[in-house]
Amino acid sequence: MRERCSSLTRIECRSMQISIKTLFRRPDRVPAMMTSKTPLSTDIDRTEMESDFSYLVFRAHSVLTHTISQRTLRDLDVTAAQGRLLYLVERVGLSHAALIARECGVDPTAVTRLIDRLVRSGLLMRTPNAVDKRVSRLILTRQGQIVAGHMPGILTDVYSKVLAGFSVDEVASFKEMLRRILSS
Repeated sequence: MRERCSSLTRIECRSMQISIKTLFRRPDRVPAMMTSKTPLSTDIDRTEMESDFSYLVFRAHSVLTHTISQRTLRDLDVTAAQGRLLYLVERVGLSHAALIARECGVDPTAVTRLIDRLVRSGLLMRTPNAVDKRVSRLILTRQGQIVAGHMPGILTDVYSKVLAGFSVDEVASFKEMLRRILSS
């Protein structure tokens, strides 16, 4: 896991490790390839893993996140998580850390640390909330707006490459199944 996290912040890496454990029904069955350098075949039957729904969802998420991060790091010098946060602030209108954490399903402290990094990078600013002094409103800097503006194009490009082998109907069905899972 450590080598996978080399391009991520410590918080993003820790968040990924926590996500791995929560995605699997039994944390003691997290595949060895995600926790050690031990060859996979000695720890878990690969057939069993490849039929495990949560493993497949995790792997698909990992492939997408890794592919998006490669593009965003190369083109925009931000990780996928940073780009997504900037996108949520600009396009979705989420302007508070708690709202972003709720939308992403992650711990608010992890979002706060990610925001801290974006503020230090000059992509995001905090402004005091006139009504509630405990809450800061998030505003993109000009550079943050540029990065957020490039995210839809990168996401569209990555998704079209990942889904290239699927028909339009298959993609629509898959999205509908995901929506049903999310609403249950």
